[in-house]
Amino acid sequence: MVQAQRPSLIRLYQLKDGYCYNSDSLFLFAFAKSFLKRGMRVLDVGCGSGILGALCLRDFACELEMIEKDPANAFLAKLNVAEAILHCGDFLDFRTEKKFDLVISNPPFYRGEILPSKNERLNLARNERSMPLESMLKSVKRALKPNGKFVFCYDAKEAHRVFYALRESGLNAEVARFVHPRESQNATLIMICAKIQSKKSLQILPPLLTHIGLEQMDNSSEVREIYWECNTYSIKVEAKDIGF
Repeated sequence: MVQAQRPSLIRLYQLKDGYCYNSDSLFLFAFAKSFLKRGMRVLDVGCGSGILGALCLRDFACELEMIEKDPANAFLAKLNVAEAILHCGDFLDFRTEKKFDLVISNPPFYRGEILPSKNERLNLARNERSMPLESMLKSVKRALKPNGKFVFCYDAKEAHRVFYALRESGLNAEVARFVHPRESQNATLIMICAKIQSKKSLQILPPLLTHIGLEQMDNSSEVREIYWECNTYSIKVEAKDIGF
């Protein structure tokens, strides 16, 4: 049996003193692959260091734009994904005449009342107050083409609120998948593909189980395959070293 060739390595500079991408973004990209097509016009919202955009560009040769509010992360995202158009600013204020086929995002989704971190960059990346769900969905709909899709993840405990907010904003959830740490544990993440002008019933995929044992390194075979296919490598830098 001939083994598939591993995709080229993606090296990403990330902030040592800020938010770094984690497995959520890699799981989201694996979920999004079913909805991506070569040459699509794609917008990565709250791109951080550019992990999702970099994977979309490498595997689907998309026409990529990214938007990031934090100037230091925006600087690194442009360095990491030089081929993309980078917007440094608040997505809620973003306007574009040329709409997108697909918007992808691992947004800040921890509830606003949760005690904030002393690190403002972490608050910006994690706390929903920096991009409230309902406001984000309105901006997503404004950025999408009439039949465009929004692929994103959110805290599984907020799934009821997410589905309601999607419907209220004019987006219909077509496909969803929950992520569970282990078979015996509750879901921690939900991944959703929503579409404008759709009346399809919701398809709930089998869950993604991240671990098969008690040890942290006991990854499931599906998770090992996702890590292998994404093939990313992180290089940590401090904000002061890049002028921020």
